[in-house]
Amino acid sequence: MEIFRQQVKEDGQYDIFKENEIKANRVAAIILLINVGLYVISWILFEVEYFYAYVSFRPLFLICILLLLLSNAVCFYFKLEPSWVKNVLIGTAIIVYAITIMITTFSVLIFMVIPMVLSVRYFSKKYTRFIAIISIVIFFFAYLYGAYYGLTDLNMIQFEPGTVIEIIGDGWLDESILDIPYRRDVILYNAIMMYIIRLFPITIVAVACVKIAENGRRMMMEHARQARETTRVSTELSLATKIQSDMLPNIFPPFPDRDEFDLYASMDPAREVGGDFYDFFLVDDDHLALVMADVSGKGIPAAMFMMFCKNIIANNLMLGKSPAKTLTDTNATVCKNNSEEMFLTAWVGVLEISTGRLACANAGHEYPVLRRGGGAFEIYKDIHGMAIGWLDDTEYQEYELMLSSGDRLFQYTDGVTEAAAADGSMFGMERITEVFNAHPDASPEEMILHIKAAVDDFSKGAEQFDDITMLALSIQ
Repeated sequence: MEIFRQQVKEDGQYDIFKENEIKANRVAAIILLINVGLYVISWILFEVEYFYAYVSFRPLFLICILLLLLSNAVCFYFKLEPSWVKNVLIGTAIIVYAITIMITTFSVLIFMVIPMVLSVRYFSKKYTRFIAIISIVIFFFAYLYGAYYGLTDLNMIQFEPGTVIEIIGDGWLDESILDIPYRRDVILYNAIMMYIIRLFPITIVAVACVKIAENGRRMMMEHARQARETTRVSTELSLATKIQSDMLPNIFPPFPDRDEFDLYASMDPAREVGGDFYDFFLVDDDHLALVMADVSGKGIPAAMFMMFCKNIIANNLMLGKSPAKTLTDTNATVCKNNSEEMFLTAWVGVLEISTGRLACANAGHEYPVLRRGGGAFEIYKDIHGMAIGWLDDTEYQEYELMLSSGDRLFQYTDGVTEAAAADGSMFGMERITEVFNAHPDASPEEMILHIKAAVDDFSKGAEQFDDITMLALSIQ
């Protein structure tokens, strides 16, 4: 029958429902094993006549114990994985409880609901409904058989008027009554009526079990949908991370045929993708463009805005515009297409390689760190302008630096200076110069590695709050 087949393959849900089915099989198997212990104890008590049961019915306890052990052995042999395992476990429970009802009709209510409750864990409305119907039908006939031939509920017995019962000795009351003639048809009638009365609470339990199974299935499907969505988002974020990484220059040394300078850069996003970016490229054979920028916000929106701004800045520089003109025109373009009111800080420099002249402009970005003439590293407090994206008529000022052999330039984003320690203190600019002055002749790559190590040691494993982006340049 279809009800016995795996019902969870639709909508790509098979794996999660199959895993749940195996867990449900394990729960059912454990409960049946517990039943083995209870039935062994019951059988012993009946054998020592602590409880009463017909002698002819006592071997049925052994049959119940064997059925429970056999079903568990078979199911565990197959590691509870095949789809038919649940049918073996639930079916065994129904058969064993039906035999128990035949032996004694007093506990029918509790035995009838156990298979229903076990079936709920499979989260299949159809399966639970099927088990409820099968249980009610099978237990009904077991109940009638037990009432007619077994240890009958005394409420079912109706004697002929004038019947006199005399109990002599210490025997069981039920055994004495069974030796007295009474009408079997009345017992069956009363048994049916009592079963119908008990059927009302059992039906309520059955309906509740079906509803719980339905809701559980719905919740698992929603969980599976969310898991797929999370996987999809994670995959897309991983792809976005790769795309963003590929958009930034990441091959070092970047210009192996140029020995006039050396540079290195890195970007470590706080999330899968970040809003910081660096860029460098040759405008022509004698001009090297350098860019460092920090977009407001984090995540996908910041990354998309970052790519938009990066292309605008690069296009302006490739047209031969000065750093100040590049920032001015970039700001005008961004303000026209910025309904989300995002902004970015940026530092742009163009190095004339033959002379060492570095033309720079700063749009609200961090101060650069310089080492010139073999001296110490210092914070160079340059001219700051407004962040790009705030006011559309902003014009930026330009300044110049003269760099010679041995000079170093370091530019970064606020993810470095605002890296926090456990006590809330920040890394700051002073520590940057301290790290560099401890290694004055480090190469650009070594400079960045030293700062990374210092930031990690300072934060001591605290969560990275902001993107950390750095660029170092040395004049050979």
